[in-house]
Amino acid sequence: MADGLATKSWIMCLIVGGTLLLWQAFAFAQPIQSQPVTKEVAQALQLEVQAASLASQRRAAEAETLYKRSLTAVEEALPNDPLLAGSLNNFGQFYRGQRRYLEAADLFRRALAIYGQSYGDNHRLTATVINNLAAVYLAAGKYDDAGLLYARGLGATEKLFGAEHYSVAISLDWLAQTNFLQKRYSESEASLRRAIAIAEKSAGPDSNLAVLLLDHLVSVVKAQGREDEASTIQQRAQLLADKLKK
Repeated sequence: MADGLATKSWIMCLIVGGTLLLWQAFAFAQPIQSQPVTKEVAQALQLEVQAASLASQRRAAEAETLYKRSLTAVEEALPNDPLLAGSLNNFGQFYRGQRRYLEAADLFRRALAIYGQSYGDNHRLTATVINNLAAVYLAAGKYDDAGLLYARGLGATEKLFGAEHYSVAISLDWLAQTNFLQKRYSESEASLRRAIAIAEKSAGPDSNLAVLLLDHLVSVVKAQGREDEASTIQQRAQLLADKLKK
C-alpha cells in the first residue's frame, strides 16, 4: 500500500519536475545540428510538429505515421547528427506517452548515443535524454537500469547547475523513487533528505517542491516502521501546503 501511494505521489513530482526543468523543453525547441538544414530536413521537422499536434489531439495512429516519416527523412539527411537525436527523443516521448516503453527506450538509447558522442554526459541535451530513458525503464519495472541512469543523470545535473540547484533536488527525488521501489529505504531516505535541504535553499522553504518531497519522505519513513516520525513530517508538509494556498 505504501509503495502504491508513494508511486502516485512521485508521478505528481515528475509533472512538477517537467515544469520546473524548462531548460529541457527549450533545448528541444531550438534543435542543434552540426550540418546545414536543407529544405527536405525543414519539411521533415515540420511533419514532426504536426505529429506532436496530432498526438495532443489523441490521434495517435496519425501522429505515429508522421513521426516515422519525419524521422526517416532526418536520418537519411543527417545521420548521427544532434538534430537527429532531437527527433529521436521527441518520437521517444510520444511512445512513452503511449506506454510503448520498449519502442521508447530504443529511440532514447539511439538519441543518447548521438548526444553522448557529440557533447558528453555533462550537457543539457544529454542529461535530458538520460533522464527520459531512466523514466521509461522505471515505468517498465527495470529498476536497476533506471537507478543507474538516474545516478548518471544526477551527476550530470550537478555539474551543469551546481550541487544546490533545484534541478538537483528533482534528480535526487527520481533516484529516491527508484530506491524506494527496490525497498532500499535508507538510500531513498538519504536522497530525499538531501533533496529537501536543496529545495528549501534554492526554491525556498515555502515551495511546492518542498511539500512534494516531504510527502515522499513520509512514505519512506513509514515503510521503515517509524510511524510517529512519519506523522510529524506529514503535519509539517500539511502546514506548508496550507500556507501556500493562502
